[in-house]
Amino acid sequence: MSEKKKFYITTAIAYTSRKPHIGNAYDIVLADMIARYKRMMGFDVFLQTGSDEHGQKIEEYANKAGITPKEYVDGVSAQIKGVWDSLNTSYDKFIRTTDADHEKVIQKIFKKLYDQGDIYKGHYEGKYCVPCESFFTASQLVDGKCPDCGREVVDAKEEAYFLKLSKYQDKLLEYYEQNPDFIKPESRKNEMINNFLKPGLSDLCVSRTSFKWGIPFLLMINMLYMYGLTLCQTTLPV
Repeated sequence: MSEKKKFYITTAIAYTSRKPHIGNAYDIVLADMIARYKRMMGFDVFLQTGSDEHGQKIEEYANKAGITPKEYVDGVSAQIKGVWDSLNTSYDKFIRTTDADHEKVIQKIFKKLYDQGDIYKGHYEGKYCVPCESFFTASQLVDGKCPDCGREVVDAKEEAYFLKLSKYQDKLLEYYEQNPDFIKPESRKNEMINNFLKPGLSDLCVSRTSFKWGIPFLLMINMLYMYGLTLCQTTLPV
């Protein structure tokens, strides 16, 4: 008897700043439909979902509630999982970004990328929207406010670590050209190539230092020895 073909599917993991909403349910229901269909077709399916539990907004909401961030996300994550179960979704794993095994893997991946030069330290400077946790340039603002949520922004400058996406721009273009079926449908592939890759990929911020509620990591940075330091500690919101 031949071995079943494997099929992996994941949802976006719901952010735990607030209780789940209809948009979160839409995501898991669609993924569940695909997973059930693939199982009927004889595939060995693994459906993963979960909750995203780090970030500045969560830290602030927890402070306002007078509890720790972990206590706060424990409650919201349980609500999310409860909704998924009430919808009878057939997920195989519900992952939380506060899970010990998840934090360990994130730290390992981050350090490997840093050691090979794909992550570097820099800084953000510009207009910052706290609810969206996003930086914008002045030209991106709408009537002086956040273009995404319409709220007030503040001037901010923050040390951070960035992933060198720009390093892989040409490699991605080459791969998509050699593997035309890698991204489907065609409209999404064209959107990725024409709107993101060809105009030039910007390096992505993958760590922040202005708050504590994230995954801590310790990196040996040789250049800091000249200042009498041995460790650099920050947080990696995931």
